[in-house]
Parts: sequence; structure tokens; C-alpha cells
Amino acid sequence: MTPIDNKKVSTVRLEEFFSTRCKDDIFAVLDEYPEEKSVIIDYNALEMFDPDTADLLIEKPEETLDAASKSIINIDPQRKNAELNVRFKNVRNNVPLRYLRSEYIGKFIAVDGIVRKSDEIHPRIMTAVFECRSCMRMHEVPQSSNIIHEPAVCNECGGRSFKLLQDESRYMDTQTVKVQEPLENLSGGDQPSQINVILEDDMVDTLTPGDKVRVTGILKTVRDERTKRFNNYIYGNYIEPLEQEFEELEISEEDEEKIIKLAKSPDIYDKIINSTAPSIQGYYEVKEAIAFQLFGGTAKELDDKTRIRGDMHILIVGDPGIGKSQILKYVSKLAPRGIYTSGKGTSGVGLTAAAVRDDLGGWSLEAGALVLGDKGNVCVDELDKMREEDRSAIHEALEQQTISIAKAGIMATLNSRCSVLAAANPKFGRFDRYKSIAEQIDLPSPILSRFDLIFIIEDKPNAERDHSLAGHILKIHQEHNVPYEIEPEFMRKYIAYARRSVQPTLTQEAAEALQDFYVTMRSGAIDEESPVPITARQLEALVRLAESSARIRLSDDVTREDAERAIRLQENCMKQVGYDPDTGKVDIDKVEGRTSKSERDKINIVIDIIKDLSDEYGGNAPKNIVYAELADKYNMTEAKIDELINMLNTKGVIFQPVADHFKVV
Repeated sequence: MTPIDNKKVSTVRLEEFFSTRCKDDIFAVLDEYPEEKSVIIDYNALEMFDPDTADLLIEKPEETLDAASKSIINIDPQRKNAELNVRFKNVRNNVPLRYLRSEYIGKFIAVDGIVRKSDEIHPRIMTAVFECRSCMRMHEVPQSSNIIHEPAVCNECGGRSFKLLQDESRYMDTQTVKVQEPLENLSGGDQPSQINVILEDDMVDTLTPGDKVRVTGILKTVRDERTKRFNNYIYGNYIEPLEQEFEELEISEEDEEKIIKLAKSPDIYDKIINSTAPSIQGYYEVKEAIAFQLFGGTAKELDDKTRIRGDMHILIVGDPGIGKSQILKYVSKLAPRGIYTSGKGTSGVGLTAAAVRDDLGGWSLEAGALVLGDKGNVCVDELDKMREEDRSAIHEALEQQTISIAKAGIMATLNSRCSVLAAANPKFGRFDRYKSIAEQIDLPSPILSRFDLIFIIEDKPNAERDHSLAGHILKIHQEHNVPYEIEPEFMRKYIAYARRSVQPTLTQEAAEALQDFYVTMRSGAIDEESPVPITARQLEALVRLAESSARIRLSDDVTREDAERAIRLQENCMKQVGYDPDTGKVDIDKVEGRTSKSERDKINIVIDIIKDLSDEYGGNAPKNIVYAELADKYNMTEAKIDELINMLNTKGVIFQPVADHFKVV
């Protein structure tokens, strides 16, 4: 038996501690009772005042917390008999979730984790009121668990039969949440550990899936009657948020001064861009777009409750080995609520939400990556490797920023107000410079059309660039440090301050610049034969980019320069992906993965030729004559004709009644 086991908790020492060190805090809560029910005490203050009592709190938490509540009643000058919850923060007994063993049962501990699931709030009976069936006498019996204990015998008549008066009994709210250890703590191949946390009274309904928290409480165990095994859980005492959203980051006055001074730098854009994934050299435009994504545009809610998103989505398609995953990992660490996931190991419910049974047999929702990343950034690597049905799960999340669930009797709409940064490889492993870029992106058009910017990165040998890149990589390997222009922690504060304090609006000059660009691009397509170069979706993306550009300068006004910066970035992306060599113009259908205008024209030509030849040759067009006509009149290669014929066959537009003849359906 250890010496501490023999010690008793001293209410006298606790009364002395509360009345000398925490009097103001306690009296402030007592004044607000019963609206306020909890007083928060710093464990370090208790340890400095009386190390023995602090040790007893760790070893015998239930006794110590009971004594603390009684001590507060004793020092209350108003004699309210207020049963306050005493909650302790900064408890040093921090144990990683995976190392919670039986030795910690009954001890006061703190664990870090991310909230995966929260169940419904249920009442728990605190004091049960029974009525004796013989003499109607009332009996109050305190309850410590969900198993209700009746009085042994009636004090009045000796009767042993009682009726529970549910309306007269006292209850407390209780809720179970599931906490999982932080993913960044895992090494390869580890399964994340999880534990249930019981929250009671004023702690219920304070956590939502996706919150990163430090939970302080008593580790307890309960026997499962079905499996006959014991399961651990934490009886929560205090919850401290670990990672805030951008809006919640604490920024001191000194930080604010530094931020405002930095925003006035003439080269602020270069500094921000160079501090985005600094270990990767080059890709200036990609980093510029990611910097804009981190600052974000302004979300708007219209009078008719329509919401226009302010978050940007970016897709990077590039050859292997150029650092796409590195960029995604960096962004997921820089942004609060940054989630990193890779396509091959990600399912649809892993991205959205899964319906799971709770301990009481009901159903509840367990949040996926896009819900956990609400008001943050979700980085999806290897997007092209995801299965088609799983990919479709992100359609709604990208545009409406909600996830609608109708599973197991649950009808719910969850928020996923996050920016998505995705990476994919070309369809054939590496870009083929003799094929159009658009046909090498193996993603369906509904997904491509939802990305504000799509970047193509090719790994082309270049002596000067390769020399610089090799020097940069080797220097990092030699010196183990990265040249930051703005430290990551300060960068987070800068972004947080900009997002919280600056809500940019379009000036007339900026609106005119965007309007002129949109109208000019569209005017080239008035002719019926021309491809459509830009749609309203790209115009909204331009507004978001321009607003983000203004936010970087901490400006409330979006100027013409911001609009021009957005136009330049958008134009470069569209020229990379959407340039159609057959027409010499940008075609938005090519950008968004649909059949381009020139391709549609060729398809129509093939159908017309087959129809004409079918009429001429008695219903079926000979294959060799179809190929000869298309080659002579329209200069099509045999490979191109094969591709178009196969497409028309697949779609059921034409069929081959015999091997060397075609017919239009």
C-alpha cells in the first residue's frame, strides 16, 4: 500500500485554498447560480498551495471532488447550499489514449483526441422518489448508476413494495461522445485508439464531431452484460479545446501590431507565397492559389437564404514525384481543422458520415473527413484513385458545402464549410505532350467543374531549373532547416486575423474589370460555331479570388488590381487545361472534362457521313468508304476515326449489323 492510499482528503485545506486563492472566481459563479453551475480551478495553483492535496486529486479523484464541492458550500457567505461542479484544468497527468491501461482505472487523467461521434442527450436519475404502496409515504433515494435502487423497507409501516414517482424524481442531463486519438500521433500501420467519454450537466452539448480537445476526467470501467467483458470510459470533468478554428485563435495586441505592419509591406504577396510549402521549390502560381485558398473569399447569405460559398477548391494534376503530397501535407498542418486523406484508402462514408448503432440500440452519425474539416481545409490526395461511387460523395460538399444523409431512419444535413485541395496523377501515369491535357485527367466532369482552379504540373527537364532544384533539396538535407519568410505559427495568426477582421466587398472598378473580362471572353463565342470559353461558375470563382487577394492586404475594398490578379490566375489555368488546338480557343467544356465543341463537331460529321452513305448503299454504310471519306474530306487520322466510332458504339448511337458496315440507330 502506497503512502498516499492512507491519506484522507482534508476539506479544511480545500476550504483554505478556495477562500484564499480562488475566492473571486467562486463567488462570481455563486452569484450566477443556478444559471452557472461550474467553477474552473487551475490544477497548478492547487499544486503550489498544497502538493499533497494535488496528488490526492490524481489518485483519489472522486473523494477529492466530493470534498471540494462540500468545501465550497462551507465557504459560501450566502448559504445557498449550491452544489457546484468543481472542474480542474491544466492537469499534468496527460496520458496518450493508446497507453490507457488498467493501472489508470480510478485515477484522474487527461487525454487528447478528436471528437468522432456525439450521441443524443439523455436524462440520468440523480435522486429517485418512491411511494410506499401500503402507507403512501415518500422516500428519497440517491442513485449512483442507471440501475435504480429501491428503499429496503418503509420506515413508517415496514412495507417492502414501492412505486417510482418519475415526475417527482430529480434528473441530470448526460451525453456520450466518442474521442479518437489524433491522427498525427500515429506511426505507420497503427489503428487509432478510441474511448467513450461521459459528459454530464452543463458539459453536455458542448462538443461537435471534428473538435480537437483535451478531456480531463476519471478513468472508469463498466461490465458489458452481453460480452461479460469490462470496457473503459472516461467520466468527464473538464474539456479544453486544443485546436481552434481560424476565428478562435488568440491574437495578442503585440501580434496585431506585427500583422498590420506586415500587411503594409510592398512585397506582402511574395512573402505569403514564399511561406506556403517553402520546402518545395518553384510552382509560384500553385502556391499563390493555395495562399488565396487559405485566406478565402467572403461567404454570403442572400435574403432568400441562398448561401454563396467563400471557400475555394483547387485541383493539382501532375506527374509523379513533383511534391504534390508534400504541398497537401503542409497545408493540412498549417490550416486549423486541416484533414489529410488519400484516395485509395478513402470510402464515401469516410468522407461524408456513417450511420452507426450507439450503446442503447439507436442510430447516430459518425463524422467523416469533410465534416471533421468544417471551417478548415480538407486535403484529398490521389483523387483519381478513388472509386467512382466514393468520388460522387463529394459532389454536394464541393458546391453546397453541406452533406445530406438519409440512412437508418436518420435524415440530417451536416455542414462541410471547408476548402478542398485535391491532387491527382495523369490518366496514363505521366503527361503525354502529344495529347490534349483535358483528356488525360481521369476525373468526371461534374467533379472537375466544381474546382475553382485546376493546375497542370509537368515534369519537363530544364537544365537551369533542375540545377536550382537539386541545390535546394540537397541544402535541406544538409542543414535540416527550411528558409521561412514568415514563421508557420505567425502565418496562422495572420490568416486568422485577416479572416476574422476583414470582409472585403467589390468596388465598382473591380466589378467592371471582372465584367469586362467575362463579356470579352463570351463575345468571342457569339458565333454558333464557337466553343463556350467561360461560364458564370468561373465568374464566381474570380470574385472569390479577388476577395482573397484583398484580404491578404487586410483591405476591405477589392480593387481593380485584385480583380486583375484573379483574372491572370484564372486565365493561366484555363489556357493550360481548356485550350483546344483544333479551334485555337479556350473551351470551358474541355476545362470541365466534357466533350469539347470541336469534338462534338467531329462526332456530328461522322454521324452525317454514315447516314449519307447508308442512304446510298441501301441502309448500311461500308466501313472502308466511311474511313476514306473522313480521311479525304476532313483530314482525320485512322486512330481518331476509331476513337469516335468506338464512342458512338458505346453510347448506342450507331451499330454494326455486319462486321464491315455501320448503321445509325
